Amino acid sequence: MMKKLLAYLFTATVLCWGATASASLMGDEVLLSCMQSGGSPEPACEGNGEMPAIVGADVEYPDYFNFQNSISIDISAESIWVTFDNGPYCGWFTCDGQGYLDFWLTDLDWRHADGSLMDGEIVGIDVITNMSGVLTDWGAHSVHFSLPETQVTNDMHLHIDLITRHGDVPEPETLAIFALALTGLGIFRRRKIQS
Repeated sequence: MMKKLLAYLFTATVLCWGATASASLMGDEVLLSCMQSGGSPEPACEGNGEMPAIVGADVEYPDYFNFQNSISIDISAESIWVTFDNGPYCGWFTCDGQGYLDFWLTDLDWRHADGSLMDGEIVGIDVITNMSGVLTDWGAHSVHFSLPETQVTNDMHLHIDLITRHGDVPEPETLAIFALALTGLGIFRRRKIQS
């Protein structure tokens, strides 16, 4: 009986941890919008409105501005990569070192491996960049980053890892309590049978 109980416990733990590992942005439709903090509105930025894309294996927003000052934004299962091409060049539009180019990625929803929605939210971000002056922020289902209007080179990058919490996936503490309860039931039943 105890062996069966432990086998059930092991199976349940593996399934729960598997559910955690399958939490992903893959297959989700996200929205990207752009705004300058300085200069007049630019059709290649504000004029794009909220651009939709489906998260997948390809780069979601390659060559976003569609001209020589190229920025690409790639969303993976749980992170965001921003890269630059055709540098060096001076910022994007104002080129005076004073303003920022603001991006918002919104409607970030997590999905199970089968594509169904998962209850999850962003609780933090981990930023890796070799650019100076980058500003970042986040919400439960959004990420905001501001790029300074300064010289950009090909080797610059911005990588944002998303730290998330998922409500429909058991936390490790929940699994531990579940394991203790099953173990206690097993011991109780074993003693009952022996007596």
